[in-house]
Amino acid sequence: MYKREFENLLNSGNLPKTILLYGECNYQNNYFSKKIIKTWSELGDEKLLFYYDEYNFLTAKNHLKQSSLFGGKNIVVVKTDRSIPKKELDILVELCNKNSGNFFILQYFGDSKKAAVIAKSFKKNFVRFFKPNLHEALNFLQTEANEIKLAINGYALQHLYLLHLEDLSLCVNEFDKLILLDREIQSSDIDRVVYGLGSIRLDTFIEKLLKKEDIKYLFSLLCESGLADEVKIINSIQDYVSQLVLFHMYIKMHGSFNAKAILGYPLPLPLAKIRAAHSIKIEIISYKKIFEHLTKSELALKKMRGIDKNSYLIHSLIKLQSYL
Repeated sequence: MYKREFENLLNSGNLPKTILLYGECNYQNNYFSKKIIKTWSELGDEKLLFYYDEYNFLTAKNHLKQSSLFGGKNIVVVKTDRSIPKKELDILVELCNKNSGNFFILQYFGDSKKAAVIAKSFKKNFVRFFKPNLHEALNFLQTEANEIKLAINGYALQHLYLLHLEDLSLCVNEFDKLILLDREIQSSDIDRVVYGLGSIRLDTFIEKLLKKEDIKYLFSLLCESGLADEVKIINSIQDYVSQLVLFHMYIKMHGSFNAKAILGYPLPLPLAKIRAAHSIKIEIISYKKIFEHLTKSELALKKMRGIDKNSYLIHSLIKLQSYL
C-alpha cells in the first residue's frame, strides 16, 4: 500500500494484523513501527521482539500459538536485514489471520529489491518508505522535538539535518543533548554543541558522490572542517573505487562477497554490504572512465598554479558523476 493509505489506516485504527515495513528510510521504519505497536497494544499484551540475528522461527510461532497469560494480544516484532524463508513467513501470517489476538510486524532493513519476494507473504499489507524530502524530514524532526518539549526553530532543525548528512535518526539522538540547554535552540547552538558527521566521514561524502546525489553542501562542510585537501580527497576516492572494483570482480566470480577475502581484513557487516551493493551497480567500463578522470584531475591539481582548487575539484567531481 502507499504510505498515505497506510497513514490513514493508522490514524483510523483500522490497521491489518500483519504488516511489512521496508525501504530506504530506516528512521521511518522504526518510527511507524512504534506507532503501530502503540495502536495495537493494551495492558496485558504479550510482546516478543527479535533484533536481527535473534530471530527464531519456532520461538515466534510458539508465541503466536499460545494464549496470552493475561488475556491480551500476542504481538511479534522482527527487525532484520536478512530474508526470512517464505514458508516461515506464511505460517506466522496465517497464525495471525486465524487468531484475532495475534499481531505481527516485520521490519526489513535489507535490500529493497529482495523485499518484493518477502512482501508476497503479506498480500497488500506492506509499506515502502522512501527517503523523505526536506519538508517531510523537518516535519518528522519537529514532531519528535514537540514530543519531548524541545523548543527549536526551523532554521536550526534544517541546519542539524544537513550537518548530519540528512540522517533523521542521528538528528533525533541529538535532542537529548540539546534539551539540556533549557531554551529555544538556535543554529549557533547546533554549531557549538553538535559534532556533525560531515566533518569526520569522508567515506560518506564519497558514497553520496558515487550515488550521483547532490554533493555541494557536503563538500562545503569538508572545506570548513579542514578535510578539504584536494589531492587527499582525490586519493581517497581512488582508494574507495579500487575497493568497489575488487568487490565487483569477487561477486562476479563467486556470486557473493567476503570482505576479508577481498580486502585482506574484515569490514563491519553494514559497511561491507554497502560496498558490495554499490560495486555491482557500476559497470566495468564506468570504472575505467572514473579512474582516468581522477588521474587527470589529480595531475591538474598538482601542476596548475593560480587557480581556486576547491572550485576546480567540485566541478571535476560533478563531471565524474556523469560517468556513472
